[in-house]
Amino acid sequence: MTFFDLVRTEMQGSLRRLLFVAAIGGMSGGAILAGIITGAQAADRGSPSLWSAALFIVALLLFIQTQHYILITTTAEIQAIIHRLRVRLMDYVRHSELLPLDAIGRAEIVGAITRETATLTQASNTVPFAVQGGLLIFFVAIYVAYTSLIAFALAILIVGAGAGMFYARNKQLAVENLEASKLENRLYDRLSDLLDGFKEVRLNNARSEDLYDDIVEVSRAAANVKIRAQSETYKRMVLLQSSLYTLLGAVVFAVPVLSGALEPGSITKTVTALVFIVAAVFGLVQSIPILAAANQAADNIQRLENKLIETVSAADVAGTEGRKRFETIEMRNVQFSYVDKWSDTYFKVGPVDFTLRAGELVFITGGNGSGKSTFMKLLAGLFIPESGQITFDGVLVTDRTRQTYRELIAAIFPDFHIFQKLYGITDPNSDEIDRLLAEYGLLDKTGVVDGEFRTVDLSSGQRKRLALIVALLEKRPILLLDEWASDQDPEFRRKFYYDLLPALTQAGATVVAITHDDRYIDEVDVPARRLRMDEGRFVGHQHAENGG
Repeated sequence: MTFFDLVRTEMQGSLRRLLFVAAIGGMSGGAILAGIITGAQAADRGSPSLWSAALFIVALLLFIQTQHYILITTTAEIQAIIHRLRVRLMDYVRHSELLPLDAIGRAEIVGAITRETATLTQASNTVPFAVQGGLLIFFVAIYVAYTSLIAFALAILIVGAGAGMFYARNKQLAVENLEASKLENRLYDRLSDLLDGFKEVRLNNARSEDLYDDIVEVSRAAANVKIRAQSETYKRMVLLQSSLYTLLGAVVFAVPVLSGALEPGSITKTVTALVFIVAAVFGLVQSIPILAAANQAADNIQRLENKLIETVSAADVAGTEGRKRFETIEMRNVQFSYVDKWSDTYFKVGPVDFTLRAGELVFITGGNGSGKSTFMKLLAGLFIPESGQITFDGVLVTDRTRQTYRELIAAIFPDFHIFQKLYGITDPNSDEIDRLLAEYGLLDKTGVVDGEFRTVDLSSGQRKRLALIVALLEKRPILLLDEWASDQDPEFRRKFYYDLLPALTQAGATVVAITHDDRYIDEVDVPARRLRMDEGRFVGHQHAENGG
């Protein structure tokens, strides 16, 4: 998709009106030229032309008005298009499924929403002048044809040949620009490695050096591709500019020879007209790299949008309401597998049979890589089983019911995120928030003002406590906790097992928790079920344990 295809498809205002006003602007530019030339001829004869002066003034005023309209309207329309693109892409993201979204990668998504839309913004500042320049050139070309058909033919021949050579390598340049975009996405990934893994980088100099070498290599490769593409573009710009100078020389030196007898002053008129549009031609040529980049940006956005559309669930989840209760969730012969794209590690879970009843407390244990977290994402509805089925209260989880099922669940995974605002929590009770903050030892660390936390810049253990508070404020019937206690200090680890979990179950919550704390779960003072996972399956007997 080109930039102009994008504008034509997405524009909501009247494109015909804009083109009509642009045409008037181009004609006014031609009228300015006509007024100047006829006025100069009259002045040479010693009799100033009032008609030429009037034409010049009217044309100039019309030019100013059309320029204002075109520039403001074009900017507003393109910014509105960019706004709709950003919002639409982010809407697709929020309705996507986890694994397909991971396969696309954060770099490509962030790059499209930030870098590519910035390129479109830059083009929006260039397009009005390019369009005006093109229209001015068109009307001046008509004037040149009127004064000298041979000069007009030479103009078509020389400029056409230059334009043909200019566009000869467009396809190759598009490939190089796409390669540069991919390399910039890789560079974003390396920057994320540097920032997200800063502690690991500072602790291991060999890792730091390898990462830095990779950053340098990717950056150098992106720079080299861009240098090649830009160098070729600038060579072609020089070619077009040279074509214009060649045209001026041909009009002055070749047209008199080819035409024979000429009307007095016709060469001067033609050259004056061509010189009048030199700035417009140079501006048009200089806009070409910007428009080429905009074409590539529009194409990248279109390709990303097509990818995101494929990741969106077929179900219309708009207006889905959360269920306040459930009785039973059943997983029957569920199997799932995937390969992590970062580590090439193969993960497999199943076949799994699992039943969760309202009000239960379930602990899941097992070694690293045993499939606990993958199982938890299956239970949460974030991973879709390859085979088998999940039901809740007899309702089969499908594309149409999956979001309704997810609304039963609040979860805290190891890579959890805390939002600054309490999104999705309507009219939070300030007294309840303060009580929870005090209970979790955070009242002096943060608070909620106008629906936002004062700060979420806390230690890892404190952030997990804050995440649990948010999950409790959601008031979902099921709470999934993946190694929640792992970052807590001894005091809060004991409090979690001895106080918080019993209080949650006594309040009617259903909790499934992944844990390695065997000593604590053996002493929990409420009925609990303990399951062990190994190689993606539950092993041993599923049994209930009564604390105390």
